[in-house]
Amino acid sequence: MNIALKLTHDEPKLVFLAFVYHLGRPGSELDAATKMPVERGLREVKLELGNHLFDESAVIELDSHQLQRLLSAIYGTVNELRLYHMRSGAESTVHRFTSTVRDLFPDLEQEPERALDIAESMMMLHRRIERAVSSAETPPHRAPDATKKQKGVWPFRR
Repeated sequence: MNIALKLTHDEPKLVFLAFVYHLGRPGSELDAATKMPVERGLREVKLELGNHLFDESAVIELDSHQLQRLLSAIYGTVNELRLYHMRSGAESTVHRFTSTVRDLFPDLEQEPERALDIAESMMMLHRRIERAVSSAETPPHRAPDATKKQKGVWPFRR
């Protein structure tokens, strides 16, 4: 299943940061069973999204494996942002995470506590994506047919 996500406001920057987090971890683009590079990773999606970071909106297309990687990366990014706040902006162990977060959100250098606001936005984005995916997977609820008579729970008349 493929899904297209429309990202608005700061969401492209948040997703890009999650991609940087994911790709900055060693072995993130390797298949767990075969240890070979995955067929469709997040690197290409990150590169495409990078062209639209400061646009009003961006659309990314993900398959189910990429979507799961993105959702996992969002959680990891939230943890990194919490650590960024606790370490008062010290360097992350994830390659290029700190420089990217400072480039995307320049006010963090002066206000490291803003990292918690960004982490909250990431969690809201995670929930929005999950809701969008679950609503896309479940068919719309069908209204009961008005021409059919409703049977009562207890048949008083026979």
